[in-house]
Amino acid sequence: MNRPRTVDVILRILMVSALLGGCATSPSSPPTPITSISQIEGKWQGTITHGFAGPEQFYELTIHPDGSFVGQWGGNWQWGKVMLGGGVASFEITAPGTSTGTVQYYAGPGKRTLTFNSQFGNWSAQVTPVT
Repeated sequence: MNRPRTVDVILRILMVSALLGGCATSPSSPPTPITSISQIEGKWQGTITHGFAGPEQFYELTIHPDGSFVGQWGGNWQWGKVMLGGGVASFEITAPGTSTGTVQYYAGPGKRTLTFNSQFGNWSAQVTPVT
């Protein structure tokens, strides 16, 4: 089957775009140890995903100097605290309901990124600083 050259070019562009898009969504460097809440405090925004492959929603997160945080998506709110130990961060949600999990910080290259992953996989969030 002979395809016109323009179709081949378009297919190659689409394949490269898909590969680059996939790379952009996952940090390529190892996580940066979090030794102080000051590294991650402030306002962040990105997406939250419910379930293993659920829909993404816009997510806003504010981390305070004491490690407490407030997250918001749609009409939903959550409150919790980030805890540090040996360069590793974890979180505990205190309302509504309880949840625990890990926090990973990627300092670069490029944009700073935080990922929150619940222990039982019922939600995850990826955010970048609000500028």
